[in-house]
Amino acid sequence: MKLFKTVDEKFAEIGFVKVKEGEYGVTYKRKDNKYNFTQTLDLVRKGSGRHLIQSYDAKLTDEKKIGNTGVGLTMYEAKLCVKKMKQMGWRIKK
Repeated sequence: MKLFKTVDEKFAEIGFVKVKEGEYGVTYKRKDNKYNFTQTLDLVRKGSGRHLIQSYDAKLTDEKKIGNTGVGLTMYEAKLCVKKMKQMGWRIKK
């Protein structure tokens, strides 16, 4: 019996599926059936130490030619992002 859930398990509970994870980041995707789009969530490592959280609809770029449209995160989702980044060994830099 597990006492605690991993960050990836918590992401899965809210609908995110991990697509890839590597040295430079991790990518999750979540399908939103209500509004008919797929949210992509990227946690990206930068050499400067100012790592990024990017949440967007990747498909919108190709169809409407207006660039990626940002998708907001809830506080819980943002908290999970920071936990995952710390788990990957990244540190906060101002």
